[in-house]
Amino acid sequence: MEFEWRERVWRWRRERSLVLLAGLVVQGVGCGAPQPSTGGPPKRTAVVKVVSVAPQPLTVTTTAVGTIEPENRVVVAAQEEGLVTALLVREGDRVRRGDVLAMLDDRQLAAQLAEAQARLGEAEGQWRRARTLTQEGLITEADGDAARAAYEVAQARVEALRTRLSFTRIAAPVDGVVTVRHVELGDLVGSRAPVVELAAGRLVLRVPVSELDVVKLRVGDSCTVTVDALSQRAFPARIARIFPAADRASRQVTVEVVLEGAAPEIRPGFLARAELVVERLPAAILVPESVVLRGSEYPTFVYVVEEDTARVRPVQVGLRRDGQAQILSGLAPGERVVVEGASFLRDGAAVRVQEAGS
Repeated sequence: MEFEWRERVWRWRRERSLVLLAGLVVQGVGCGAPQPSTGGPPKRTAVVKVVSVAPQPLTVTTTAVGTIEPENRVVVAAQEEGLVTALLVREGDRVRRGDVLAMLDDRQLAAQLAEAQARLGEAEGQWRRARTLTQEGLITEADGDAARAAYEVAQARVEALRTRLSFTRIAAPVDGVVTVRHVELGDLVGSRAPVVELAAGRLVLRVPVSELDVVKLRVGDSCTVTVDALSQRAFPARIARIFPAADRASRQVTVEVVLEGAAPEIRPGFLARAELVVERLPAAILVPESVVLRGSEYPTFVYVVEEDTARVRPVQVGLRRDGQAQILSGLAPGERVVVEGASFLRDGAAVRVQEAGS
């Protein structure tokens, strides 16, 4: 009986060993070398449009707003007191130098001049007689000198009254356009009282310019003036004067711009804008402003294509105008910048290039 029991134990151990061996064989088959993978779905390729970076000239400008003014404002004042008996001009009239603008009552001065002329004739006769008598030795030289002095005083009196009489005819001192009449017919004006105001010289635009920009401007530089009242029409102009000092509060300097060949429709008082050329760059790197992106890692960047792969390129942006952005650093001429399709890109993404405009 003991023999049978040992034989059963031996058989059970043999069967168990066979079962374990079979399991190991199956496990070895499943844990062998990895089989070649058939791969997942193909990697997605984005279609983008690019432009090649090329240097191009860039004109840097600044715009300043001001009011159209005449180059000179001349206030014609009365030099004598009197009643206005004639007013020969109205606002808007163009006058030439020497044209009579107004006349004052001159009757009193005319009478004084007639009296002075009569006294001059009397003094002249006495001087001639005294000269003859002095030569004959009948009167002293002192008496002759007194007669001559009286004659010269009478001459000066006549000349003074003639001058004052001429002041009753108020004339234009310069060529210009009448902008204001300060008196009307029949008014009594005093000496030095304004009578007429003239706009003389060319039309100018005086505009304030920042101290940072004015140092780049020079007298004679060309510019453009746009007049709002004339449907934004632009007129050629040039810088005629740069004022010597800046305003202490605003740190701005007044620049005077002269309009060249201004249209007759332009009038003093019109609002205008001067576009001043601050700098001319012969070779600037410009890209469309829309391709400049912002991110957390880089403040500003663009996507460039390198061998059909999109790469993030940090850039430093300068001026932005007319839909273009100036790239100060980060791009070199000849590089291809993504202008369409950048929203679907990431750094290292595969791309298929389609030239912009195609």
